[in-house]
Amino acid sequence: MPEPGPSPATQASRRYSTPKRDQRAAATRAAILAAAEEMFLRDGYARTTMKAIAMQAGASEKTMYLAFATKATLLRQVIQLRAQGDEAAIALSKRPEWRALVPGPVEEIFVRFAAQNATLMARTAAIMALGETAAAIDPELAEYRDQAHTETRANLRALAAELKARDVLAPGISEQDAADTIYALATDETVFLRLTRDCGWTPDRYADLIAHTLTATLTKPHPTRGHQQPTRH
Repeated sequence: MPEPGPSPATQASRRYSTPKRDQRAAATRAAILAAAEEMFLRDGYARTTMKAIAMQAGASEKTMYLAFATKATLLRQVIQLRAQGDEAAIALSKRPEWRALVPGPVEEIFVRFAAQNATLMARTAAIMALGETAAAIDPELAEYRDQAHTETRANLRALAAELKARDVLAPGISEQDAADTIYALATDETVFLRLTRDCGWTPDRYADLIAHTLTATLTKPHPTRGHQQPTRH
């Protein structure tokens, strides 16, 4: 018995899915995301409407809602794009840059982590802070925020497990202790913004603070580390 051919709906989809059409759709989506980020940061989440974003992006409202069903979904995608550089559904802990944190000299693990974290904060802190504030007035966004916090903590527990496996953690420091400490100290965007915006610190100086604090708090003393102070930039 021959296999059934494609359905009429599939055939229609193939007719309407062409490289040029796909490129235009991707460009429109990118324009919407860029316009949304600019307007959210400039005008605030509550005051920014989907209609205004569509106009700024040069797209129709229908196109806007086909791409992003709600304003909360749109902000979530803006944050994901800022954090990951793409919209692929790949957990941070599975990405090459994250997996590269642990290999290498043990005494430099938190230096590598802090440098990557500072780069991430420089890209995302402003929009993440806006998202945290907006979640107080938007239940859908609050759900997204809670999910993001849960995923972040899971990523950090995975990192802490790697640290434990490499015998990095100081006596008396459990994997959970390490994960909770990293979560509290290194994932708060308000700390980054206060230091860089209010106090004039560079991201590198922020990274030095995080590296020094986590190393001193969580790791075993290392003979080559001594009492090294963070570098000032």
